[in-house]
Amino acid sequence: MKKYLHLILLLGYLQSFAQEFTATVNKNRLSVGEQFQLSFVLNASGSGFRSPSLQDFQVLGGPNQSSSMSWINGNVSQQYSYTYYLAPKREGKIVIGSASIQANGKTIASRPITLEVGKGNTQQQAQGNSRSSRQGGDDGTDMGNNLFIRSVPSKTRVYMGEIFSVTYKLYTRVNIMDNALTKMPAFNGFWSEEIKLTNNGFHTENIDGVQYQVAELKKTLLVPQQAGQMEIDPIEMEILTRIRSRAQSNDPFEQFFNSGMFGGYQDVKVKVKSKPVKVEVMNLPAAGKPAGYSGAVGDFSMECQLKPTSGKMKSNDAGNVIISISGKGNIKLLEAPKMPSMPDVEVYDPKVNDKLLTSESGISGRRSFDYLFIPRHAGTFELASVPFSFFDPAKGRYITLQTPSFHIDVAKGEGTAGNNPVISYYNNNQKSISLLGNDISYIKTKTVLVPSQRLFYGTGLYWLLCLLPFGMLGGYCAREYKKDANRKNATGLRQKKAGKLAAEKLKTAKQFMEAKQVSAFYKEVLTATSGYLSDKFGMSLSEMNREGIASHLKDHSVSEPKIQALLGLIDRCEFAQYAPGLNASMQKDYQDALEVIQQIENS
Repeated sequence: MKKYLHLILLLGYLQSFAQEFTATVNKNRLSVGEQFQLSFVLNASGSGFRSPSLQDFQVLGGPNQSSSMSWINGNVSQQYSYTYYLAPKREGKIVIGSASIQANGKTIASRPITLEVGKGNTQQQAQGNSRSSRQGGDDGTDMGNNLFIRSVPSKTRVYMGEIFSVTYKLYTRVNIMDNALTKMPAFNGFWSEEIKLTNNGFHTENIDGVQYQVAELKKTLLVPQQAGQMEIDPIEMEILTRIRSRAQSNDPFEQFFNSGMFGGYQDVKVKVKSKPVKVEVMNLPAAGKPAGYSGAVGDFSMECQLKPTSGKMKSNDAGNVIISISGKGNIKLLEAPKMPSMPDVEVYDPKVNDKLLTSESGISGRRSFDYLFIPRHAGTFELASVPFSFFDPAKGRYITLQTPSFHIDVAKGEGTAGNNPVISYYNNNQKSISLLGNDISYIKTKTVLVPSQRLFYGTGLYWLLCLLPFGMLGGYCAREYKKDANRKNATGLRQKKAGKLAAEKLKTAKQFMEAKQVSAFYKEVLTATSGYLSDKFGMSLSEMNREGIASHLKDHSVSEPKIQALLGLIDRCEFAQYAPGLNASMQKDYQDALEVIQQIENS
């Protein structure tokens, strides 16, 4: 009974997932007669598969049906796939229609895929027709389709001063071993601010039916400073990729003879550059532009606060007018609103306070302008309304906001005009009241000179300060000498710890072996051996091939049997990692890895 209960729970768990039926191709740009692979994949059980019309293609093989189910760490997944091997009969844009399948009583349809087919030649068509249907039609060497960078702006038509973002994305279908940014965009003609990336890993994107691993390289907010056709600069990278040294087959036996000691992989350094992106920047409309408009673009609101709030103060006391502008747009570029002139009142330049949030959608928050003013005489005066104008790109028009006007009653200050201190309420916290100074001070008619009792020259502190630069120079030289010695010893330390580090890696591999995770086990063994070679013999990533490994080991007097044992281990790891479905002797390979590393250590 418990056995059937487990089966019922398993089926219920599988049906709880949302069914997805996707269509993918291994290339969407090809020539007439060129072979490609078309796959329809369902992540649940289904029946009644119906293929789209394939009249524009020569069917070289398929549909080949396969299914799989896995249970890893309590997560159950199953998959059904239908695969065709096709070759287009004509050039132009060809649309592969939707396929359909029945799953859980519902009909699910895949999305159409558009192919761009160019003119082929007789030789290419003959090659395409003669290829085995088991070949994927893509050996990974066509970097134009397998590795590229895109510049993706959030908008391609904006107003001058309107904020938008541009994201640089790396798309890949090959293994990336190393990368470096060689040229960053300058963004000439734009105000720019970089956005911190929240996701530095890869994710999957489907472009015209082709699955890519995608990583975001850089994301920047831009504000155009001039109108017209503006160009967003490209980004350039140098990427080290690992590809198969020659065309590979999906047949596991052919893979064995085309890898390992008969073939394998090679590292290729590729320079990748995104295409420049054009953005149309429109001039702000002249109709309805308010007088004194200063270039604010976005959606804003405005508040105004007077201190003291009662509007009553004394002459030569300081008050504050705080104008706060809140909203979303080019708020970091806002200029201070111009305060109206008032007789017998001194107004000082504002103190700017920002509380802003920068995100992918732009910059939002509040910018406050704190104006200090000082009335010099008693009386009643009016602080006139202050206008602020901005252009709203969503509404396509200018909007003007006004602060309220204030009446201020100024009483005569205590004491004489020339001895009255100025008080500033600059912050909300009343503890921050500060004395600015006296407006007019009395002229002193008598001066008293007091002779110095002791000269600084010749004191102990004087000589200590004289010797201090020499001591600092000596300390700096000693530190640099120590750093240089550490750098020289770094290689030796890596060589000494290489065996210990490899043993730690193999402990992790043993855990994968006990959990019967074949791919993870061989990946960890491969990492342990390559890391050991790099640390022990100073090998770079580009030298990690059969010839490079054999050459380094021979230079260090490692015997030929030990070299062949290590190369054989690497071949088995690569083969088992890329063909995880085949039986693999993990226990034997684990023992071989321990022994070959220990033998090289002993030699």
